[in-house]
Amino acid sequence: MTEPAPGPGACDLHLHTYYSDGRSSPEELLRHAAQMGLKCIAITDHDNTRGVREVLPLADLLGIELIPAIEFTCRWDGKLPKDVEQGDIDVLGYYIDLDNREFRLSEKAALDDLHARITDCCQVLSEAGYPVSIEDAFEQNPRYGGAAQVIQALWRKGQVDRWESAIPLFESTWRRVRSSRFSIENAIDVIHAAGGAAVLAHPSVIRSYRGWLRSEHIEALAAMGLDGIEVFHHRLKPEARAHFTSLARRYDLIITGGSDEHGWPEGFPRLGGQAVPLETSLALKERALNRAANHEQSKL
Repeated sequence: MTEPAPGPGACDLHLHTYYSDGRSSPEELLRHAAQMGLKCIAITDHDNTRGVREVLPLADLLGIELIPAIEFTCRWDGKLPKDVEQGDIDVLGYYIDLDNREFRLSEKAALDDLHARITDCCQVLSEAGYPVSIEDAFEQNPRYGGAAQVIQALWRKGQVDRWESAIPLFESTWRRVRSSRFSIENAIDVIHAAGGAAVLAHPSVIRSYRGWLRSEHIEALAAMGLDGIEVFHHRLKPEARAHFTSLARRYDLIITGGSDEHGWPEGFPRLGGQAVPLETSLALKERALNRAANHEQSKL
């Protein structure tokens, strides 16, 4: 089903380029967003900001706001309620100071950790009779070797008969690899230290043993400093949206959204489809400024 077109003044706050698991260059994505009439976007590549840095000057020329942003890969924090299933948790950071030293070090550490886990996953796959290496992943995309690239490598090396068959094979193996060394609290603290706002991405994919995250989970995350929840996302159906909208309002969290566009198989079929009003980006900016001021005050 085709996503609705963005309204005037709309923002798409969740986009990927070939610096993670997207297909397109940052420039191609940015130009297409500007042509669509989007006023504000966030390139949120996994664990790195290379794409954002590359096109910030172009965004000014095109007259579109490009929010400095990232999507950190994390683990469920041990300080939080312990009934959440094992798996990666994604935390989005917006309005980050890209030159902040703590952020730069954490960005590198997070990307290095992801690639170390991918290396371990490839070893487990190879030992199970599906020879593949992280070098094979980087052959698919020399800029980033992640899950999508391992899946592509398995298919192109003939380890599976169909591309779709590689997905469950990778996912079942990935669950046997250690968790990220980066906790949710780490991500929130680093984002705040860099003057940014932290948002929980596509929360419906995070499952407790009783279903979706509940009040006690969101309350604990808010106490850690979470600033928002991504409610408008194609993986949240109406019932899930209502559930997380209610929780966001209860704990004074900003309700955000984005298409999570990756540009596959070609073109930008989702871009702008989960766009949010300009007021959302302004709320994130205000929250980020308040966080930055509080962080500076705490150092006095």
